[in-house]
Amino acid sequence: IAMQHLGTRYVYGGSSAGGFDCSGFTMYVFKQAGYSLPHSATSQWLSGMGTKIYSISELQPGDLVFFNNTYSSSLAATHVGIYTGDNQFIHAAAGGVKITDLSDSFYASRYVGARRIF
Repeated sequence: IAMQHLGTRYVYGGSSAGGFDCSGFTMYVFKQAGYSLPHSATSQWLSGMGTKIYSISELQPGDLVFFNNTYSSSLAATHVGIYTGDNQFIHAAAGGVKITDLSDSFYASRYVGARRIF
């Protein structure tokens, strides 16, 4: 479901195929799979849904991956994406929906953990 939206434009507050922000993208993808998520990275991280995972080595495709300090240091999580395997995640960011490697220096230094929803 997520891969079908590669290249979709970034829209702050967006949660539809017309444009997504990071949490709107994960909310939309998981809704298509029958799961309801709140619309903010912090709310998704703190929601209590699923199991928290801290080690990147334990990630499985479909896990939500969370990052902080991407634009604010006062929130528990400021960015979220979906782990796709092979140390990569798909997410909505500047430039639209794209795939990024978890070892990318910007994201690697900001990783806070993951949630396995299903």
